[in-house]
Amino acid sequence: MDELTRSIEERITNIYELEDSVRGYINTTRYQNDLLKESDNWNQICCSLDTIGDTLYSQQDYLSAKYPSSDGLKYIFTYGLLQALFIQQDAMRHLSEAFGIEFQLTDRLKEIRSMRNASIGHPTKNKTKGSTYYNYISRISLGKQGFTLMRSFDKGNNEFIVIEIYPIIDDQLKDIESSYKILSEKLADADKVNRDKYKDNLLADIFHSSMNYTISKVAEGIHSPHGNNVTFALSMLNSIQKTYRKFEDALQERGDLNEYIKYDLDEYNNALSRLENYLGHNASDLSDSDARIYLFYIREQHKHFEQIAKEVDDDYREKV
Repeated sequence: MDELTRSIEERITNIYELEDSVRGYINTTRYQNDLLKESDNWNQICCSLDTIGDTLYSQQDYLSAKYPSSDGLKYIFTYGLLQALFIQQDAMRHLSEAFGIEFQLTDRLKEIRSMRNASIGHPTKNKTKGSTYYNYISRISLGKQGFTLMRSFDKGNNEFIVIEIYPIIDDQLKDIESSYKILSEKLADADKVNRDKYKDNLLADIFHSSMNYTISKVAEGIHSPHGNNVTFALSMLNSIQKTYRKFEDALQERGDLNEYIKYDLDEYNNALSRLENYLGHNASDLSDSDARIYLFYIREQHKHFEQIAKEVDDDYREKV
C-alpha cells in the first residue's frame, strides 16, 4: 500500500470515529429530546450523517475495487467518485449548519467542486469567471488514478488539466475531518457543561435511606388494617408519591426522562394511587389480595428505579 492510499484510509477511519461521537451525542436522551422538537433540523442531521457515511463507503470501495476494463464502466466509476465528493461536501456543510456551525469551504474544496463541475457536472457549457468552457474527458487517459481534461474556451483557446483522483480524495477528506472535529469538540464541550452542572446532584440521593422502612409501613397498613396502621400507612404512601414526583422532575430537568422511563413511572404512580384509594376505602373494586399484589409490585419496582438512578449518576460522573 502506497503512502497516499494509507493516508486516505487513515482519514476515513478518523472520520468514522468522529461520526460515532456525534451519533453518541444525538442519541443520548438528554440531547435527543431537544433535537426532536425541530423535526426538520433532526432530519437534516440524520440525513447528513448517513450521506457522509455513504460517500466514505464509496471512496473506500473505489480504492479497493478493481478498475474496470470497459470504457463505459470507467466513466461510471469516474462520474460516481466525483459526484460522491460533491455530495460529501454538501452533507458536511448541512451537518455543520444544523448545529449552528459555519462550514468553511476551503480554497481546495472549491477547486474540487470546480473540477467536478467542469468534468461531469456541466461539461458541455461551463460558465466560470467570465468565460465559457467546453470540457472533454480524454477517454484514452481514463484510469483509476485520474484522467486528462481538455477545456476549450474563448474562441479557440485550449488547456489540458491532469486530474489526479487520489490526491483529490485525500485533500477533501483532510478538510472534512477537520470540520467534523470542530463539530465533535463543540458537542463534547456542551456535554461537559451539562455533566458538570449535575454531577454532584445525585439522583440516588432522592431515594432516602429510609425508603424500605417507608414501604414496610405501607405493608403494615395493608396486612394489619386496624388502629393507626392505616393512617400511618397513608402518610408513608404520600411520602413515597412525593419522592417519585421529585425523581421524575429531576430526570425531566436534566433531559434524561426518556419514553421508557416515563412509561414505567406512570405505571408505578398508578399503582401508588390504587393503594392510596384502597387504604382510604375509596377502591371498592380492589380486594385485599389485589392490594398485596400492588404492594409487592411497588417494593420490587422500586429497585428498578434505584438502578436507573445509579446508572444515570454513574454516566454523569464517569465522563466529566
